[in-house]
Amino acid sequence: MKSTRKYSLMTIMALLGGVLAVGSCQKENNTEGIPEGAVLLTAEGFGGMEGDKTSVSAESVVWENGDRVSLNGAEYTVTVSGDKAYVTDFNNPRDPFRGIYPAGLVTGTETVTVPSQYESHYNNGRQVLHLPMLAMAGAGDNAIRFRHATAAVRVLVKNSLDVDVVVTDVRVSSAVGQLCGTRGVTLGVGTLAVAAQSGTIAEADKQVSVVLTDSPVLAHGGSDIIEVQVPILPVAAGNLTITVYAHMAGAALGARNFTFTHTASHAALGRNVMMTARVNLSTNGEHTTEDTKGRFSVGENRWVVFAQGNLQYNAGTSTFRFAPEQYDIIGDGNSHIASGYSGWIDLMGWGTSGYEGSYPYLSTTTVADYGPASGSISGTQYDWGVYNAIENAGAANTWRTLTSSEWDCLLNTRNVEKRYAKVSLSVGSDNIVNGMVLFPDDYDFEDGLVCNESGLDYSSNAISLGLWQQMEAEGAVFLPAAGYREGAVTNQVKSAGYYWSSSKIGEYARALRFDNENMVSDSSPAAYYGNSIRLCSDISAAPSNN
Repeated sequence: MKSTRKYSLMTIMALLGGVLAVGSCQKENNTEGIPEGAVLLTAEGFGGMEGDKTSVSAESVVWENGDRVSLNGAEYTVTVSGDKAYVTDFNNPRDPFRGIYPAGLVTGTETVTVPSQYESHYNNGRQVLHLPMLAMAGAGDNAIRFRHATAAVRVLVKNSLDVDVVVTDVRVSSAVGQLCGTRGVTLGVGTLAVAAQSGTIAEADKQVSVVLTDSPVLAHGGSDIIEVQVPILPVAAGNLTITVYAHMAGAALGARNFTFTHTASHAALGRNVMMTARVNLSTNGEHTTEDTKGRFSVGENRWVVFAQGNLQYNAGTSTFRFAPEQYDIIGDGNSHIASGYSGWIDLMGWGTSGYEGSYPYLSTTTVADYGPASGSISGTQYDWGVYNAIENAGAANTWRTLTSSEWDCLLNTRNVEKRYAKVSLSVGSDNIVNGMVLFPDDYDFEDGLVCNESGLDYSSNAISLGLWQQMEAEGAVFLPAAGYREGAVTNQVKSAGYYWSSSKIGEYARALRFDNENMVSDSSPAAYYGNSIRLCSDISAAPSNN
């Protein structure tokens, strides 16, 4: 029997701190040791308030070998030598010239486009984040100084729980302010100004997130702190909400929000200004070690929690992982399936854990190649979660595949208010993916979704990314319509979902199937079809109502 674990993020408590102070050591604009004709790169780091700016230091912007910059529209690779960074083969023009960093991240000579999402990792404890910067230098100059086009929120996260957690991303949002998207800029030699926000702000431009690609583990006890810098456009008014997403190893994501009024203490959050918020993950009376959020009944006195995303596999490294987001799909990329393919796939034949030669990269249409010849894979090494360690979610025998009868209970016979809803997930006017949301046993229905009614299609429940994040924080599970694969051909991507069970009848494995019109908990595709896999983990005790 497995030990009880926490599966949702505990309450976040935070106090607003002061601004980040960095050293004032200067990088000299000399060219000693730099190849002839090279252009020296420097940067203006985040500083204090009201013009108290500092130069780049070890605590702020650090150039790295391989960085890409754009000078007058052409991309160059940055070389770092000692404390100097430079590019070569640039012919200094007679007129002033402009620079963009990272190349392609910010656009235009009169505008800056700040993305809504960044990927970041840690190198020797330092967050590596490519912050949007612009520069303009005089004609014939051999150096160009880059300046931040954004402000930033510096989030310091510590963990006062009694267990370790994995931090996956940190998001800053505003009800009224533009935090990403396009703004006008005034750019001159040695100057940079970003225009104030104006007009109606699109909902998609009110949120910026930083995704931590190496999923750092934050040790319990409060002694370790993770620093996450979130770049945002300068914002003059309105509260900012910080949301920290974290989970126990591999369990579905949870989140809690913390709102602070930056204008009360610091007036406008201007370009090149960094605010600091301190976030402490801790328990309270509502969130205990027996937290009921995210628990699903799958039989009499039996409950499970679901993995944070669909199972993915990389044949090049023989690695399994869970998708970073519940709604993530690989789609047509599954057509590259092969033993030597170094990308990720998420549509796999039945029972292809790798045991006894039944490999996840198989694409034959021979039933005998897949799983055991007869019977189910429940509790056997053919089950992906039983046989394998999951890169971002724990050791072998931590996860398992639902049986066909458990899918049926989950979707058809659970004694709950609402079991599922078909949804269309969008950011602004752009559809990300269609799918089906599963509601945990004690879900608080305040989202207005129409559920469990036959004939409903995805468009019946159009949800925004922001609404989904709130639902996810309450324990909801998203099963994306990832389609299926036959041989090396993918079909019905974004229009239908096929999820394996551990059960089998004759040559036909059992699977959940849903599309725009139907939901069938016990369809019977041939075992060689490539379907999605969403693993679960057992909960050993009944949910607590405390």
